[in-house]
Amino acid sequence: MCEISLIEKSIIKTLAYHDIFDYPLMLEEIFLCLDTNGITKDNLHSALDALLKKNIVYKKNDYFLLNPDYIRINKRVEGNKRAKKKMKIAKRFSKIISFFPYVRAVFLSGSISKGFMDKKADIDYFIITKKNRLWIARFLLVLFKKIFLLNSYKFFCINYFISEDNLEIEEKNIYTATELVTLIPTYGSNLYNEFYKANDWLKTYYPNYPKRDIINVSHSKMRLTHKIIEPFLNNNFGEKLDDQCMQMFLRFDRKRYGELEKETFELAFKSRKNVSKHHPQYYQKKVLEKLNHKIQKLEIQHNIALN
Repeated sequence: MCEISLIEKSIIKTLAYHDIFDYPLMLEEIFLCLDTNGITKDNLHSALDALLKKNIVYKKNDYFLLNPDYIRINKRVEGNKRAKKKMKIAKRFSKIISFFPYVRAVFLSGSISKGFMDKKADIDYFIITKKNRLWIARFLLVLFKKIFLLNSYKFFCINYFISEDNLEIEEKNIYTATELVTLIPTYGSNLYNEFYKANDWLKTYYPNYPKRDIINVSHSKMRLTHKIIEPFLNNNFGEKLDDQCMQMFLRFDRKRYGELEKETFELAFKSRKNVSKHHPQYYQKKVLEKLNHKIQKLEIQHNIALN
């Protein structure tokens, strides 16, 4: 079996994960995404040179990838441009979301948070709400989408909510870690700091990845709409209404996606008082399975051990 260093293994696994999305990486991006501590840029250069000589990694211009399919570079460049153009729209809708009752923080997630969007990509939002009012907030946002946006997901895909008393994410794997470290806060910088602190396990997967810059992100504050509407629901009626909204969404999901196995359903549609995850395609499972398959294939192809 061919011997490779710990740094080389980390580079290959990093490129393998992004290869699932046809996304070649630049040098700085590889460094940020490595799962190994204490690596210097010089170490990284040397390891990449070694992998290039072994034909395990390929390079064109400033991009590194695991096979010489250089069309992916053009695809990435176009996707980067598309994401940049849609960022203004995303921030505009983020501001709208921040005015909804019980919304305390808004982060951009999904493809736009990675700086890449294909032609069919939606703009995804990760939302933090007030304790015990998550489902009212979700109901009002879904109602807004259905009435004013004609149920379009293109610019308004709200599929993940957590409450301010439940900031730690349960699923701890490379997929979830990638989604969380790349979140872009657009409202609620104070809660972003608390969220990052509550999920310090991210450093296990991304020890080199920095927190997002929040200098220009406003703190969570009581907006006029909050002050007007929330007092009417800060009582037992509001508590019961929140419970009813949760049950309504849960019944709908069970009816529409009832063919899923119980365990898969509970992970794809996590519906609790303090969390709402709505991922009907269960993309996480698919990505992790593809990653395992890709790593096994690379091990056989190059006669190396990555795990």
